[in-house]
Amino acid sequence: MNNVFKLDLSKYKTELPALKDAAFRWELKYSSRTENKTIGQISYYSVNNTPSDNSIILVPGLASNTRSEPLMRIIEYWALTVKYDVYCLDTFLGNFLPEQSQELATKHTFAEYIDLIDTGLDRIESECKANKYTYSCLIGHSVGATGIFEIYNKRISDRKKLRFSASVLFAPYLCDEFVTYIKNFYKYRYFTPETSDEEFNNKAIGISSPHEPRPDGKFTYISVLPNIFDDVKQSEFKPELMDRYNIPITLVAGGRDRKSPPEELRKKYNILKSGKNGHLWKFVIFKDSKHSFIDQYGDWRAIIRLIQSQKKYVKKK
Repeated sequence: MNNVFKLDLSKYKTELPALKDAAFRWELKYSSRTENKTIGQISYYSVNNTPSDNSIILVPGLASNTRSEPLMRIIEYWALTVKYDVYCLDTFLGNFLPEQSQELATKHTFAEYIDLIDTGLDRIESECKANKYTYSCLIGHSVGATGIFEIYNKRISDRKKLRFSASVLFAPYLCDEFVTYIKNFYKYRYFTPETSDEEFNNKAIGISSPHEPRPDGKFTYISVLPNIFDDVKQSEFKPELMDRYNIPITLVAGGRDRKSPPEELRKKYNILKSGKNGHLWKFVIFKDSKHSFIDQYGDWRAIIRLIQSQKKYVKKK
């Protein structure tokens, strides 16, 4: 069952719900440590009666959740089929509501998101220690991947160890190109050309997802302020800290990604691979994929092979 070539990934849509129902162990809702007190959620799945030797931790990005995001679901399907334990970490960036909300948008900041991810990973790390996993791989996408870098850098700055055995990070925002692209899109969609930047940045916008089921055929939204993208942009590329990572990390780019362009991500990788721990960094491009890695379904098998291969770079304990 560990051979990805024997797994029919096309069945994930029909088979994953029952697989998750059978493997569900617990769900934890928790508050952030800030005054905003937004809510995060961890869901834990284990096929075995006792913990597996291996675990996967999933952190989706903006306007995404592990319930509906195809990239996350295909990884869940594979992981549970090969009997890995799975931890899904979802936040307000995946909670879709029928209407936009200025109040929620004001609370939904990037700093709040980082706090929730950090708090959730603290809990998951304690579970990993308690379950004595031989291997644990943290997987993030987009803003989720960016947030993981923020948290890893904080750990290194505090002279603490990184939490998990390895990471695979899909399309992190390590360059500035995405800000102009995304903000121009939403400004054109929601506002007139006469709208000032200040007015635009402080007015709630609703971000929808093509993957989230629509009740009664209507769109649902995550409310954020456009300046959240400026805050994400402030996540600095810090090779002086990243060079001290001591676990294998793979950067994954989509060849047609306009939000996290592959050529810019490669430049960052070239810097990292020249460092002291450069041998731990890998870079992969799926040439036909856009930012969400779902437009080319044939890439899924390659994505699973990539995650599987990461394990061989982990140091033996």
